[in-house]
Amino acid sequence: AESRGAESRAPRALSEPEYVSDHQPGRVSTIPLPPPLLAPVSPGKEVVDQRTRDQEHDPPQRAWRIVPPPGPRTGPRGPGREIGLIVHEALAAWRFPDTEFERWARARARAHGLTDARELDEAVRQSRLLLARFRNHPLFQEMDSADRRLHEVPYSLMEHGRVQSGILDALYLKDGVWTIIEFKTDELENEADFQRRPKTADYLRQARRYLVAVRRLLGRPPRCFLCLLNCGQAVHLFPVPSLPQRKA
Repeated sequence: AESRGAESRAPRALSEPEYVSDHQPGRVSTIPLPPPLLAPVSPGKEVVDQRTRDQEHDPPQRAWRIVPPPGPRTGPRGPGREIGLIVHEALAAWRFPDTEFERWARARARAHGLTDARELDEAVRQSRLLLARFRNHPLFQEMDSADRRLHEVPYSLMEHGRVQSGILDALYLKDGVWTIIEFKTDELENEADFQRRPKTADYLRQARRYLVAVRRLLGRPPRCFLCLLNCGQAVHLFPVPSLPQRKA
């Protein structure tokens, strides 16, 4: 993969004065990327995933203040998008609930626009819950002990005369097999609920593009899973079927 050049505009976020981020968009682990992922690609028409589009938005996307709607509420509820952002940032930094987590998560929630005290509390609580749930899942143990583990991995390659770019949530090597993990924080009743949702088709199309890209760039077929962190109040791994290799 090829990191964006110096002329690319870095995403901006609002932070509290005392907050020091230990996560930067596009940052990967200290383990170097395998050489094939560093190969440059020729310029051309681009096909990019939504996360790449968000990071390179010009002008940069603003952090709007998010306030609860007027009227009575049955209970506090942190906005799902902001909870998803906090969880993804924590996973990219491989950061899990500890004594400093609440302060960190609260600062990140404010940076993403949350202002209401009850919704801030709920965003921190739900983020903590999802991360603790994942840490108790076997996938955490496998990733934590992987031979290589990379986060927020950008890639670019030529496909049918166009540049395709994307960002993988996580890519790890264990026992000679590369695995792509895409984390999803959508609240789901069960796997059937996930399969019938309209945006699931988009998730799968995106994941299949990742499969093709990693297979081409690394020269070996990877596995790919959508890791549903909030499926029936549990973690569920949804396998993404591999596409057949094209004949030479």
